[in-house]
Amino acid sequence: MLDSIDAKILNILQTNAKITNLDLADRINLSPTACLSRVKKLEKSGVISGYKAEIDPTKAGYSICGLVLIRISNNTKEAAADFTKAILKSPSIIECNMTAGKIDYVAKVFAKDFQHYEAIVRDELSALPHIVSMETLFLFSNLVPNAIFDFEGQS
Repeated sequence: MLDSIDAKILNILQTNAKITNLDLADRINLSPTACLSRVKKLEKSGVISGYKAEIDPTKAGYSICGLVLIRISNNTKEAAADFTKAILKSPSIIECNMTAGKIDYVAKVFAKDFQHYEAIVRDELSALPHIVSMETLFLFSNLVPNAIFDFEGQS
């Protein structure tokens, strides 16, 4: 369970993972040693699972973003394992979530343009095992960019 200090640490690190331990400690009114100890504890427990750069795909030349809604033929363990193994080999899929309901998986794909997206569908997605149907929702704009989970507001 997180206490209020851990919640403050998480909120700050979500907005600036490059903050120095000294600055982080100062912002939450802890000694640098106590602050580092808490961060290490959060990392060891898996609450903090890693640090990474936030990339703007559009500025990197990928202007098309699509959520691909995927249904597979059956939801057996074997079919799910086959699908998972194949999806992990697909370089264009940056995220894929299993869901409940009529759709089995939602995959996130970035493409340079619509011709590139068509090639991804034709060459990668259509080759995935057990697919019954695919439908794409193209994303136009993110209304909540760089959203963070407010750990202090959760209780």
